[in-house]
Amino acid sequence: MFIRGVNLGAGTAGHFPGEFAITKADYRRWLRFARALHANAIRVYALHPPDFYQALKEENEAHPREPLWLFQEVWTELPERNDFWDPAFIRGFDSEIKSSIDAIHGNAVIPPRPGHAAGRYAADVSPYVAGWLLGREWEPYAVRVTQRTHPGVTSFRGTFFSVEEGTPMECWLGRELDLAASYEADRYGLSRAVSFVNWPTLDVMRHPTETEPGGHQAEHDEDAFSVDPGKIRPIRGPSPLNRTLGYFANYHVYPYYPDFMNLDPGYSAYRDKHGACNYAGYLADLKAHTRGIPLLIGEFGVPTSRGIAHLQPQGINHGGMSEEEQGRQDVRLVEDIQGTGCAGALLFALFDEWFKVNWLVMRAEQPRDRDPLWHNLLDPEESYGLIGFDPPSVIHVDGNPEDWAGIAPYATAAEGALLRALYVTSDQNRFYVRIDLAEAPRRGGEGPRTGPAPPPMIGVSLDVLDPKRGDRGLPRPLRATWSRGAEFVLLIDPGDLRDRGKRPPRAELFIDKAMNYSVWSRVLVDGRFESNTSPFRPVANVDGRYIPLIIETNRERVSRSGKVYPSRHLDWGRLELGREPSRAPAWPGGDSTFEYDPHAEWAMDEARETIEIALPWGLLNVGDPSSRAVLDDKPATSEVEVSRTEGIGLLAWATRLPLFRADSLGPARTGLSARIKPGEVDFLGPPGTAQGVVAQELRVTAPESNSYVWKGWEMPMISERIKKSAKWLRDSFEGMDAREQRNQTDLDAKRE
Repeated sequence: MFIRGVNLGAGTAGHFPGEFAITKADYRRWLRFARALHANAIRVYALHPPDFYQALKEENEAHPREPLWLFQEVWTELPERNDFWDPAFIRGFDSEIKSSIDAIHGNAVIPPRPGHAAGRYAADVSPYVAGWLLGREWEPYAVRVTQRTHPGVTSFRGTFFSVEEGTPMECWLGRELDLAASYEADRYGLSRAVSFVNWPTLDVMRHPTETEPGGHQAEHDEDAFSVDPGKIRPIRGPSPLNRTLGYFANYHVYPYYPDFMNLDPGYSAYRDKHGACNYAGYLADLKAHTRGIPLLIGEFGVPTSRGIAHLQPQGINHGGMSEEEQGRQDVRLVEDIQGTGCAGALLFALFDEWFKVNWLVMRAEQPRDRDPLWHNLLDPEESYGLIGFDPPSVIHVDGNPEDWAGIAPYATAAEGALLRALYVTSDQNRFYVRIDLAEAPRRGGEGPRTGPAPPPMIGVSLDVLDPKRGDRGLPRPLRATWSRGAEFVLLIDPGDLRDRGKRPPRAELFIDKAMNYSVWSRVLVDGRFESNTSPFRPVANVDGRYIPLIIETNRERVSRSGKVYPSRHLDWGRLELGREPSRAPAWPGGDSTFEYDPHAEWAMDEARETIEIALPWGLLNVGDPSSRAVLDDKPATSEVEVSRTEGIGLLAWATRLPLFRADSLGPARTGLSARIKPGEVDFLGPPGTAQGVVAQELRVTAPESNSYVWKGWEMPMISERIKKSAKWLRDSFEGMDAREQRNQTDLDAKRE
């Protein structure tokens, strides 16, 4: 039987995992969903409340011939001093293992502890336990400390496991595996299969492309240490007579990291049925190095986030997937796992987890204690699930203004202006802007614009936090200032149908050069990308200099031979033109639901008179929309502070002169010295906006009180929905299930 399952977390929307804010009804619903996927296994990362095990027992008793098998992890934090042989740490982890075993056998009363499940565990689900998973992804720096502290520890021998010529870390793991097996066998007569959590960072292979300049064992060296499951040997074979059901290897393997997976030449040459596939190449190598041990891939998957944290050669990136793309790529990964001879695959994850944070946005999601209250679409870690919790968007990005009914315009213009109106609204995930353009002459009164003038280039300056800070200069070559300081400028080029594709539609968000948005942001200096050293706060200036939001996704790497693999970058400010899909069932018979698509961030109607733009809150340096918190870092502190915004001020402008470009080389076209004169640009601001010319410079003033203010929240609106990706997994798992049943039928026939 090939294990095909899903990982069930504990951090539902609005909560941290340690709160365990999950009801028995939730568990039953999700277990039934897993069964509908044709999954045959479920994995949990720590002991859940008793309701989970009662729900699992009831679900399996209702389907005795097709139970959902359980992989139960026993989680631990790292030791305080990174020494796994520390006696106090060992006592705590041993106790956690024993209490988890008792709970699984329905024989425990666990008192309340912060961050842990508690209660009376009466449901015996031990018959459904496929395996124990001990620990977590071990950090290399903790392995280093352990091995340097205990160099003489190279062997271990217990009742069920032994280690010879191992490392101190491998010996410690052998001890913990033996403790788990011995305790369960002695107390309950039979030890279920056991393993520990591992990942490619600690695999046993030597990777030629993974090192640091100078050979230092630095923070990002993912090949400095190994933990070899093959060094830990079972003393007894798997058999009820031997009171043990065995041992297996467990690795979390994603397709985009570490970098050696996508740089090592051998992996690049490997092919699956779709073509070149580094992921399948790595799996084949890993399987060859765990020969004789069943290999479970305990985590794999891709997220449906807008943000991309890492690029992968075959486009199986760390983020940036639509729900359809997520489904297709998850299926490809599980087929590669099965095709390389692994024993099973556990998809990460059953549902989205908003409390998580990725390294690209770690400094920007502030305050951290409110992170579960909103879904940051820039953060891939929050969007792996087959189930989402977002309520339907208030605006369906398709260029149709019907969604805006009942929303008053933020600004309107007099007859004859290039811009007719500006609208603003928001929801928990995004900030929406609608721009209505003036009508152009049409041939015969119908069809697209045919007037002699090209469509205007449109800009929107955004003051997100403090009118007295930010850049009061509008983007060059505009000779204009605004009374409010802008942190961002949105530039939209509707494109020109008359130029045969030479001017395609584009939209781009730019940031004031004086401020920052990510520790991984980069600026182009003399043809090279360099770190952005600007602060995470608005800075008062009148420079009119805005830059693209370039982010570094893949660090520069240097191979052992000295070959340099350049860093890779993405333009986070570039908005994709597209229409969001219409509501439809996730699969036949399901409820109709909306679908989030990161490829549909702005749209125009067919007449090109209405433009809709959707900006994730994180793109505007909003650290927490639920409390209206915006990044406002204070000097000389280690953390990134925030301030509460009193609202977002907007100023729209438009010109027909071709002096701007909405791409990563903009906003101003290079090589142009001309400045736009006051009469060549139209401005549109809220009531009370005025303009005047001083020394050939246009000065636009707007009342600070006219800002867009949204309501915060202490608990998010939640609407549980199945993503479109689930259908792809269901079809794949169903096919595997059908093949297994046919094989079993053939085997039974031969036995007769």
